[in-house]
Amino acid sequence: MIMVLAKAIPNDDSAKEKVIEFAQDLIAKSKAEDGNVDYNLFENTGDGSLMFVEQWESKEILGAHLQTEHFLNFGANIDGLLADELEINVFDAEPTDL
Repeated sequence: MIMVLAKAIPNDDSAKEKVIEFAQDLIAKSKAEDGNVDYNLFENTGDGSLMFVEQWESKEILGAHLQTEHFLNFGANIDGLLADELEINVFDAEPTDL
């Protein structure tokens, strides 16, 4: 399984609301993709940053997701709304018993 953590730091509260609004379509359509395990957005209550937490069945499926219309539209829609580039970390994660 592939895990993605993508941190977004909006310019201000207005920009944050717009990013969250644009993310709704991205999240719904991403969750409907074959090979998506989970896709959510969380807000840090301390600094207001946003964190996308995604789970995909494989790197190949994630790669295909990055080419979808809804993903590309989201990137275009949030252009200028973030204080910096998205901070994206990708992990190879396998379930394990504790």
